[in-house]
Amino acid sequence: MADLHIHSTLSPCGSLEMSPKKIVQKAKEIGLNLISITDHNSIANSAVTQKLSYENGIEYLFGMEVQTEEEIHVLTYFDNYSDLYEVWNIVYERLPDIKNNPDYFGDQVIVDEDENITGYEDKLLINSSKISFKELFNVVIERNGILIPAHIDRETFSVISQLGFIPQDIDIKFVEISYSKEKEDFLKYYPDYIKYVFISFSDAHFLDDIGRVFSIFEYKNEKIDSLTKIFNKENKISIIRRFEC
Repeated sequence: MADLHIHSTLSPCGSLEMSPKKIVQKAKEIGLNLISITDHNSIANSAVTQKLSYENGIEYLFGMEVQTEEEIHVLTYFDNYSDLYEVWNIVYERLPDIKNNPDYFGDQVIVDEDENITGYEDKLLINSSKISFKELFNVVIERNGILIPAHIDRETFSVISQLGFIPQDIDIKFVEISYSKEKEDFLKYYPDYIKYVFISFSDAHFLDDIGRVFSIFEYKNEKIDSLTKIFNKENKISIIRRFEC
């Protein structure tokens, strides 16, 4: 049971209740066994969430949600923190040097494992980085990561809303559909996209949103030792909704 699209206190749109500690507690409470923090263009709460996850018997993937220069939201995942850090560094350096306004956008809070505030991110994280969708794909793949277009059914910030299509010169295998959208309804309008493997996660910004939809990846061995074990087109993948959205 995997929810790999969760925002922490670091995302300005995330609730201040979304500390790494509370996220892990909620994941354990509802029975998730694989999670990822995918904050906007940032990773400052990732390492502590991994530590807490493993201490509570939950597997963790290093992730980040990037907003490209085309205003496309893209989920990226990596086997280790160093690869995630390298990509984050590229993305962050290309973010506009615009300061966050907490009163308007919300705080961007860095938190430790005991929920102490250790800092604030000053640069506004919900802007577009000056990196194209295609360049981001190449940067991620060079580090053996996985790139997944986020919420492709949405009318804003999706690859389809921004480009009108999924580029065929980029080797996309997996796509995320929103927590509230059925794959079958989406395919009525885009039947050619049946070739992609559909997954869905909560895109949680509040604790009660965690796991409202999750994906089940069925693979042979229990231990997750690489991304390829999870994101394998040969695996059986099921999308499960805990309640009507």
